[in-house]
Amino acid sequence: MTFTYETTLAEAAEAPLRLFLRGKTYLTNRWRGALICAGAFGFFALLGFNAKPNVNLPLICVAAAAWGAGIFLLAYKSMVRRRIITYVASELKGTWPRRTDYTVNGTQLICTSAGQTFTYRRAELADVHDDGRWLELSFGERGLCVIPLRAFADTDEKSRFLAAVGEPSIPQSKD
Repeated sequence: MTFTYETTLAEAAEAPLRLFLRGKTYLTNRWRGALICAGAFGFFALLGFNAKPNVNLPLICVAAAAWGAGIFLLAYKSMVRRRIITYVASELKGTWPRRTDYTVNGTQLICTSAGQTFTYRRAELADVHDDGRWLELSFGERGLCVIPLRAFADTDEKSRFLAAVGEPSIPQSKD
């Protein structure tokens, strides 16, 4: 079975993004950045309010630190997404959208996109996840295929593709 669709730059960056978000580096950077922002906001609150006589300085500093950490935690994922998209764009120069082909043949799933070919053994398929916007095929340590659901003409085509790949089971989320 073969199917083709046009992929955008953001769609091409989705698999590396998901892999990074699941890694230890993301978690470490997220909490480290939140602590640094909390410290900076708390410090600037101390500098700004220490001369005010009728202010509960510890409360203001703690509130500012919580605000700084919260802002960082809310913004970090989108910052990472932008950086990964920028990196993918710099590595895969040219115009977008680009043609992406998926071929299921024998024991392999072959993805060709943006001049690169990825080959996965169907026997290594560990998990299939449909979140309502993306179809994610996880091949464990070998990698991740992330296909936008808009790539399939209808649910029958998606079902045929999953049957050809030999999907284990699809947990559906209601996100």
